[in-house]
Amino acid sequence: MWWKMREITRRQTQLLRCIVQSYIQTATPVSSDLVVRQRNTMSCSTATIRNEMVNLESMGYLNQPHTSAGRIPTDRAFRLYVDALMRKEKLTRQEQERIRNLTGRQGDIYEILEQASQILGQISNELAIVLTPSVSHAIFDKLELISLNANKVLVVIHVRSRSVKTIVIQIDSKLKEQDLKNTASVLNERLTGLPLHEIQVSIRDRCQHASNTNGKLIRFLIDSAEEIFNINEPLSVRTFGTHNILSQPEFSDKMLLELLFEVIEDRKSLSSMLQLQQRPFQVIIGQEHQDKRLKPFSVVSARYQIGTDSGAIGIIGPKRMRYSKIMPLVEKIAGTISLHLGEKYYEN
Repeated sequence: MWWKMREITRRQTQLLRCIVQSYIQTATPVSSDLVVRQRNTMSCSTATIRNEMVNLESMGYLNQPHTSAGRIPTDRAFRLYVDALMRKEKLTRQEQERIRNLTGRQGDIYEILEQASQILGQISNELAIVLTPSVSHAIFDKLELISLNANKVLVVIHVRSRSVKTIVIQIDSKLKEQDLKNTASVLNERLTGLPLHEIQVSIRDRCQHASNTNGKLIRFLIDSAEEIFNINEPLSVRTFGTHNILSQPEFSDKMLLELLFEVIEDRKSLSSMLQLQQRPFQVIIGQEHQDKRLKPFSVVSARYQIGTDSGAIGIIGPKRMRYSKIMPLVEKIAGTISLHLGEKYYEN
């Protein structure tokens, strides 16, 4: 950020930090008198501060909503603050403990994500958003074969702690209950604990010579493995803490509140935004958003990783959100999700 820092003086930088922090705390325009009263580190007169605020406004860092009002930071000011002026806060011991204790039944992904979003929303007092991961590397738990009639079978695929897929198959021979039971038992014995993509390419070697199975049924399952063991579960976005935004002064503006609800109800657009995230961690502020509906807001998000699959978790809220607290919080929770899911979801 050195190229940005070159254009403003040290005093202007110090002043801008004061103004941004004051605006984050109060949500009201910041006057030169207020800076003098609140910031004894600014060892200069009110007139000097007022002149510097005019300079910062001309440089695009401040706006004056009304002639007699104080100034508010622009998107450019928030960007400089986040990139170069902000000091990240440390999470409290209690907050770290809550995050560390993220749990789920046998590594249940949805349960862990639900807990993570709740913790994120409660600690930040903002709206938490979570993008669930894809399942291309999900772990096979068990298979059930259920007779529907003489030659139709319902195949139920259970993915470890996540989802279920059902598919109806039909073969040209009558199937006995014992055939179904024995075949399912052999497949479960040889496949449980393997990633789905691995089953699709190795099931023939693992199961074609299996004894105590119905020959036609096992061959059909092997030949259809690419379809049967392919779970294209759609990505989804979940939110927590909608009530938090009602306490934010910005959302006393009903039009802005309606716009935010429109954004969070459009899960497809939110999902696309989070999927496009290339970096492990990012902050998008106001006009930087491609979706014009998001331009009044900021989004702080981080990716979490499960093997080669990933999702994202973050915060959507007003541009004056408490970045110094929220940024390390989002990073910490994303890292903890990766740790828990990496350890629990993939353990055999």
